Amino acid sequence: ISKLDINYMIKLKKKYDLIQLENSTIEGHNVYKKKVWHKINKLSKHKDYKEHPGLVLKYKKKEFQIKNSKILLLGAGEASRAIIAGFQKENAREITIVNRTKSNGDELADFSKKLGLNATSQIIEDMNSFDSDFDFIVNASSLGLKNEDNIIPEKLFDEKTIVYDIVYKPVKTNLINKAKEKNCKIIFGYEMLLGQAIRSFEIWLDRKAPYDVMKRSILGGF
Repeated sequence: ISKLDINYMIKLKKKYDLIQLENSTIEGHNVYKKKVWHKINKLSKHKDYKEHPGLVLKYKKKEFQIKNSKILLLGAGEASRAIIAGFQKENAREITIVNRTKSNGDELADFSKKLGLNATSQIIEDMNSFDSDFDFIVNASSLGLKNEDNIIPEKLFDEKTIVYDIVYKPVKTNLINKAKEKNCKIIFGYEMLLGQAIRSFEIWLDRKAPYDVMKRSILGGF
């Protein structure tokens, strides 16, 4: 029998097993399937899961002062909405949204205001005129995924600034490196993944997640 024939038979066996599984009438199996789909449905609809880029703030609030903070947010996509919701939950004071397309930034500013968070919208070129009084600088755009240079003026960074880059690969983006040079406090992109993983674990299993183990697992993948 050739290697090709063996591979073909393995595929047929797997297909047969799947059919048998789906057609199973064993009561215990059907109950199990219902429980699994209930968990998946619960997880997908959970507000924390949907807002996962902002979840990291929940786990970082013991380290950083978020209440009454002032935020500079780069980007106006879905991740930005979740981050804004996260800051609003932790009682941040105001947020400045910077985006290439002004209309998208304006829409996100309106969303922020509806949540009760003071917000303004600016374009990228306006950043050069900003004062360096932001408590948080957050990159919620794709900038950095391909090792692009940071576009946020370095004058906005100092040792009191907390820089959060949601880009998780590479771990050290140009923004992160520039922030480190200025002795800023850092929230890495992988911590966003970790926040999502922790909350998913807790929603799924109804128990406290093993933070250190999960952190080591995530970092081992980079």
